[in-house]
Amino acid sequence: MKILGLGHSHIVAVAKGCYELQHKGATIGGKAFSSTFVYLYDPQIMPTLVEGADGPLINPRLAEIVAKEDAIAGLLSVGGNEHIAMSVVQPREPIDFVLGEDPDLPLSERASIVPEAAIRETMREKMASTLATLSALRRATPVPLFCLEPPPPLPDARVLAYPKEFFRKAVDRAKLSSELFRYKMWRVQSALYRKVCAKEKIEFVSVPERFISAPGVLAEAAWGADASHANPLFGEAMVRKAIETMDARLAADLEK
Repeated sequence: MKILGLGHSHIVAVAKGCYELQHKGATIGGKAFSSTFVYLYDPQIMPTLVEGADGPLINPRLAEIVAKEDAIAGLLSVGGNEHIAMSVVQPREPIDFVLGEDPDLPLSERASIVPEAAIRETMREKMASTLATLSALRRATPVPLFCLEPPPPLPDARVLAYPKEFFRKAVDRAKLSSELFRYKMWRVQSALYRKVCAKEKIEFVSVPERFISAPGVLAEAAWGADASHANPLFGEAMVRKAIETMDARLAADLEK
């Protein structure tokens, strides 16, 4: 019994977390499992998408790997940092928006308020390759797929501790967006993930609430080694949550 993981930078924490679960004797449907993880930035399988007659397809070499592994399920951690790229720095004239899913969240008093739709469509453009990859992976295999929600943004202290991830030179503290704004952008990104998952019949695995600290940043226990990634504890929790869904599906199938 095998799990196949596919993704970009966030897949590292997921893989380490999954290996830890296996070491602890975790099971799926009462049976031990193994796992293989594929980094989508591997030059041998790039570009991830190629143009097919009916739209984008995954790279033929990647398709071979997916077929060869013969996994019972796939864990996907595709993209995930688009919200950071769009939100960590505010423009000269700061902006904010009302998040439709949580309209009572505070607004910045010094920002211009823009429609959420404008934010969402800009985010959709930024995520075009990510969303297309999820759809192409769905077409490439019939096995259950689980899209793992990326971690929420890290707090100011982490961004300022690792400025070279986002800034060419010294950090201009005045341009750094608020933690709450970054959280809203993460929520917009997650909504786009959810939408494509619903369309493609991919299970969306959300971040456990215990890993989200006020006002919407990644809890310290889950911080990775930089300002944009989580650690194996976070990865383990996400894999465990996906396995719980797998177990529920297996149990339901047995009752039929």
